[in-house]
Formats: sequence, structure tokens, C-alpha cells
Amino acid sequence: MKRTVLLLCCLCLLAGLQRKSARMPWRSGHTLRWSDFQALPDEHSGFSASANTGISHRYTISKAGVLDPSKSIIKANFYPKLSWYKPELIDEFTLKHEQTHFDISEVHARMFRKAVAEFRFTRNSKAEIQKIYKKIESSRRNMQQQFDAETEHSVNREAERRWEFNVEALLRKYRHWAD
Repeated sequence: MKRTVLLLCCLCLLAGLQRKSARMPWRSGHTLRWSDFQALPDEHSGFSASANTGISHRYTISKAGVLDPSKSIIKANFYPKLSWYKPELIDEFTLKHEQTHFDISEVHARMFRKAVAEFRFTRNSKAEIQKIYKKIESSRRNMQQQFDAETEHSVNREAERRWEFNVEALLRKYRHWAD
């Protein structure tokens, strides 16, 4: 329980730091390299690596107070200055695991784009977009945690392959909502 609370506190803190950090948007065909991970390793962590990813959203609200979905910019991002690895503990599977975390964020960015495009915004756009974002972000975080739990942070190779296949299927499912 303490670990969960600590993890949630860290995620909230990192969410605030992400806004101030350089970001690398998700791109089809581009995979992460260890050189993308620029933070110093967390020596207190029992993990071998940490890819910090998330979703950013910029939008425009018209003079009438209504959000214009056509001017909405939604990106899945990797934050190099908040991502790290311990060279002595990593292998090829570790990097693939971290890439899948990034891909999960892209799936949710696509889901967010779809939700925004299909929603009929009103003069209450700020509250409406916030509600959509919170739902997508909650789903993203839950999926990230489930991925780590089921794969035992890349230890369970069979579960890792299932997740990679399922995330690739979701990327295909939402391909019309790719950036």
C-alpha cells in the first residue's frame, strides 16, 4: 500500500515536471534507443529502467466559447530528461518493454483524438474537454500499471509478447486517429 501511494505521489510530481521538460513525440516507425534516456538512474529504485511518457493537448476555444476539434493538437510524448536506465541491469527485452509503455501512450492519444473529434462541444468546452481527458488519462495509467504487473516489469517474456501483440492491435484499430 505504501509503495502504491508513493508511486502515485511520484506520478503526480512527474506530471508537473513533464510540462517543463523537453518532449519527444511518438512517431510511426521510430523506436526508442537507450540514448533517448537522459536522466540519471534512480539508484533507490529496484527497476532497471523507466520511460516517462504521457499525453499533451493543446486546443483552441472560439470567441463563442466552443472548442474547435479541428484545431486540437494531441500528442503522445516521451520525456528524455525524466527517463533513465541502469546499464548493468538492462537487456534487449528491457528496451522493448519501455517502447511498449510509449506505444500505450500513443494508443490513448489516438483514443483521445477520436473522442474529441466525435464530441459535440458546447459553451462548457473547458469542463467537457477536461472530463474527456481525465477519462482517457485514467485509462492510460491503469493500462500502464496492468502492463507492468502482468509482465512483471519485462521479466515474464510470454506475457510481454502478448502485450506487445495486443498494443500493436490497438494501434491498428485506432490507425485512423494517428497524428
